[in-house]
Amino acid sequence: MRRVYGDLIRATSGWRGRSQSLGIADAVTVLAATAAAADAATTMIANAVDVDDPAIERRPARRVKDDSDLGDLPVTVAVGRLSAAARLRALAAGEARAHEILGQDRIIAAYIQLQGEMLVVGGNARVTRAA
Repeated sequence: MRRVYGDLIRATSGWRGRSQSLGIADAVTVLAATAAAADAATTMIANAVDVDDPAIERRPARRVKDDSDLGDLPVTVAVGRLSAAARLRALAAGEARAHEILGQDRIIAAYIQLQGEMLVVGGNARVTRAA
């Protein structure tokens, strides 16, 4: 989903959204100067929010949607309750990807949410709240 705020564009993605996701983020929202940058960054960050855990169920993309362009890549279809350590590892992976994209001046800020944990990355800001 994209929305325009003044000169900024907001895009949001997550594993429960309209598109298939490789990651487990409940929500990733990015502010950027262009829609293309916002859309691309939300997808990249949302896919990076991930951890190997038996509580996560994945299936080949084409089995979930027969017309998927992701082929046999495993997409997230369910995420059970994760341990605090697993949530923090997944968030850290998304945070690293957000900082990488931020460092390339492609986005202004990113908000990442996973099972009640949230993280904001933007400029020198890093704010977290535990569930």
